Amino acid sequence: MNTVGEWLAHSSRLLAEAARTEHDRESAELESSLLTAHVTGRSRASQFAFPETELSRDQLHSLQQLVQRRCDGEPLAYLTGEREFWSLPLSLAAGALIPRPDTELLVELALERLPKLPAGDIIELGTGSGAIALALAQEVSDRPITAIERHDAALQIAQHNIRQFGQGRVQLIQASWLDCIAAESAALILSNPPYLASDDPHLPTLHFEPQTALVSGSSGLEDIEQIIEASCRAGKPGCLLLLEHGQEQGASVRSLLDDYNFEQVQTCRDLSGHERVSLGYRQERVR
Repeated sequence: MNTVGEWLAHSSRLLAEAARTEHDRESAELESSLLTAHVTGRSRASQFAFPETELSRDQLHSLQQLVQRRCDGEPLAYLTGEREFWSLPLSLAAGALIPRPDTELLVELALERLPKLPAGDIIELGTGSGAIALALAQEVSDRPITAIERHDAALQIAQHNIRQFGQGRVQLIQASWLDCIAAESAALILSNPPYLASDDPHLPTLHFEPQTALVSGSSGLEDIEQIIEASCRAGKPGCLLLLEHGQEQGASVRSLLDDYNFEQVQTCRDLSGHERVSLGYRQERVR
């Protein structure tokens, strides 16, 4: 396995054999190439054009370690330290949740409805890597954007990405949900909060990611309700609240929004047809 071509064939086979899903098996060759590009600096095109290129001993050692970690289930984004979101190559580490393509629906819905919202701030809660706030910063130049994160590890990752891609438009604050936000100051509040129940069967497959970004009490709805309640104070009349949630939680989130007197409540589906984001508009102060 001294050459790039030999390594690609060998590592692709290892990854396919260790794959837990059909998707992972189909992605084995791609992942092998991405890890090789990460270590060698050679593009995928270069790898396939010049398979006879020799790997150094250090490169081969690094590649063997990374492939073993991937075979053990560690996400590719943590191995390469990067994940693309809204065409931004965000830096990533194990302290922050890996942004999923479905979360871009939050950004799309926000941009679609933003022109009709009252003047005021955009607040993203639980920013993690900063993905959502930074996506909005690429498209919105006339509103303050505040990204809020509670946990130190994620905060450091967000700080790095905001320096790279924030364009001076994103303020990062360490706080718990909306505690630091002045009353009736927000025009748009959006979040991809923790929404898995503590006994959710998917958790064992997600053990590499921070559990604080995944789990929300025994029902999975505790953080969502806290955000909805706090939005009644922090949101202006007409403020839009957008919440990502699990594909089976749409009815429960709509019910919570109704309970707190949000109006025009609805749920939007992701590209797979699953209920993914629920929204409502704050009108009158409640409770």
